[in-house]
Amino acid sequence: MTRETVLSPRTEQWVVVEAGPFTIGLDEKKSDGRHASWSPAHTVHVDTFSISRTPVSVAEFARFVAETGHRTLAERQGYSYVWVGGEDTTTAGQDHLWWKIDGAYWQAPRGPESDVADKADHPVTHVDYADCLAYCEWSGTRLPTEVEWEKAARGTDGRMYPWGDTPPTPDNCNHSMFVGDTTPIGSYPDAGGPHGLADIVGNVWEWTSSLWQRYPFGSTEPRVIVTKSGTRLELGVFRGGSFFNDCTPRWVSPTTRCYTPRNYSCYDLGFRVCRS
Repeated sequence: MTRETVLSPRTEQWVVVEAGPFTIGLDEKKSDGRHASWSPAHTVHVDTFSISRTPVSVAEFARFVAETGHRTLAERQGYSYVWVGGEDTTTAGQDHLWWKIDGAYWQAPRGPESDVADKADHPVTHVDYADCLAYCEWSGTRLPTEVEWEKAARGTDGRMYPWGDTPPTPDNCNHSMFVGDTTPIGSYPDAGGPHGLADIVGNVWEWTSSLWQRYPFGSTEPRVIVTKSGTRLELGVFRGGSFFNDCTPRWVSPTTRCYTPRNYSCYDLGFRVCRS
């Protein structure tokens, strides 16, 4: 595939989401009475945009790297985060661990002894926000905002999941460690939602361009965290759930929001692109 193909994909590779009002989020509160991070539901206007039917694959990212020589943050810093199982004795009831693994990056997703030789059609992982922006600049695209992402994933009828309101099963999408790894893009047709987007939930989380702030939008400023050294880190939002989420099916609802410093990478976080 040439760069021209990447920059000008076939029409069927893009889904057009028409402009109009959209109710984002759900009205849910925590046990202490505070709003959940996806609450309160509120209406926002979304301009027309196109979103890629698929997340960026290992093969697509490899073409980008071959042409540009880009080195991801994980490569430059020498590590990324990988789920290794086990028990975290510092958190009661937590039965999983994400460890900083030396040598883990997009071509060695579980560390130096792993590779992506048979995963060309899997979503790329171990990319931080800056890696995504570099790919977007090369391909003439951009990351979706979280409002755009949720509208594309959920549609406008208020459904809880891409396929409706019934909880996910092992057949709906790749979640809750039923597989325990990424799967080929498009293996779960039910996960496509009203716009037929491959793996819009499950498989890997997806970066958005949005900074983290409380709902409703505009009511608070985006949050940052300050490290012990005084460095201010912006918190980016990612959506969609992943193969790992074994705590509750709620994590693969398109309304669920998660955030992390934008210089973070791990084995279940990737991205898809869009354009105005």
